Formats: sequence, structure tokens, C-alpha cells
Amino acid sequence: MNHSRAGRAASLAVAAAVCVLVAACQGSAPAATASTSPTPTDARGVLDVYLRALVAGDCPSGRTLWVAGAHTTGDGDLCGDVTVTVYRIGDAATPTPTETVYATTLTTGDSRDGSVPPGQVAWFYTLDQQPDGRWLIHAGGSGP
Repeated sequence: MNHSRAGRAASLAVAAAVCVLVAACQGSAPAATASTSPTPTDARGVLDVYLRALVAGDCPSGRTLWVAGAHTTGDGDLCGDVTVTVYRIGDAATPTPTETVYATTLTTGDSRDGSVPPGQVAWFYTLDQQPDGRWLIHAGGSGP
């Protein structure tokens, strides 16, 4: 009977070691970032990828999803200016077939210039469909 207990103890030790190794390997895997995600083809997907980049502080990746020249603080790009920890994409309005406006709720912390208060903030993003079919962010702000 001692042999059986020793065998079980050895099996448990091996199982525990495997669990530790698996957990260690999972912990060292590279985290997915917005830059490794393919660009979605729908407006909501593009906004989701941008907002993930915003939360991660990955401004270069996030700004690839803006219309060229539109990614400035005055146009609603918060990346680098406001800490955002959580977001929720709400309903969309479609003023034209090539324009979609999403109401989002952002949970913010500090903002560089104090213009965006900490806490939950309603932020609207306007996306335009480009001639090649891609959706890009055109503007953002606290009012539609």
C-alpha cells in the first residue's frame, strides 16, 4: 500500500509541475495589441480597435484608424491626452450611408489639460466610409 501512495504522490507532483509550467508559459505569451489586430471592415469594428488602442496607450496604432490629418486633440483623438480605462460602444446613428456616429461611454482618469473630466464621459465618434470601402474615424467629441 505504501507503493500505491508513493505512486500517487509522484503523479500529483508531476501534475503540479506541469500546471506550473503551463501557467508560466501562458504568462509569458505576448499580449495582443491593436497593432496586431487586423483592421475590421465595419465601422463598429474599426471604432472598437481604436478604443482598445486608446486604453492601451498605443497611439500610433490607434491613429492609423483616423482619416489622414484628422487625429488631433481638437478633432477628438484623446490618445496621449486623456487616460481611458474602460469604454462601451453604444448606439449608432447613420446620417448618410457613408457616415456613422457612435455614442460611447468612456471611463477616464486624468487629462493633460483638464478639459475632459475624470469619471464616465459620453464621447461621440464619427466614422466615414472611404472611397475604397474602409471605415475611418473622422471626428470625436462630447457632442454629436
